[in-house]
Amino acid sequence: MNYQNSMPDEQLIRFYLNGNPNAMATLVALYKDRIYSTIFAIVQDKYVAEEIFREVFIRIIDNLLAGKTTEEGNFLQWALRIAQSLCLEHSRKSRIQVVLPADNDDTITASELAAPGLLPDQLYYENHDKIKSLIDMLPEEQREVMVLNHYAGLSLKEITGVMKCSLTTALDTMKIGLNNLRKLMTEKEVVIN
Repeated sequence: MNYQNSMPDEQLIRFYLNGNPNAMATLVALYKDRIYSTIFAIVQDKYVAEEIFREVFIRIIDNLLAGKTTEEGNFLQWALRIAQSLCLEHSRKSRIQVVLPADNDDTITASELAAPGLLPDQLYYENHDKIKSLIDMLPEEQREVMVLNHYAGLSLKEITGVMKCSLTTALDTMKIGLNNLRKLMTEKEVVIN
């Protein structure tokens, strides 16, 4: 049986619990891109992201089979909370942090832009890496809001569900995070082209 994308998540969960594995496959297909991109944005490693992505759905299935269902009926928020928890667990275990040295000059000069080997795609990825490195330097709550908004594409309202905070708190955290990101760019003399 093939399920339509318009079917509510709760109904797909009921179908899965009643013995139809295609219902879970549909949920995975619906949300895999957003969940994976959030995980990858946090861990910055393809293999680790894939491992955590699989673990997210193993935990979801284990919870469903144990009788625990999505909080407030929002499957995506529930899955992102589990993903976020697993990423945090991974970072605590690995103790890996990305930090730009203070003496590192990350500015791109006009001559480098004109260099024949520097393609627009390379500029995009260099800029992306610079921004991601700076976001990684933010305090955990600010980093979390920025990653959920920018990389997972969640609205502030959706972020409040994942982080279990008010809309005002999420908005204030986002504003403070953006201000701190600007300060870090100035301090590290990072230029984004």
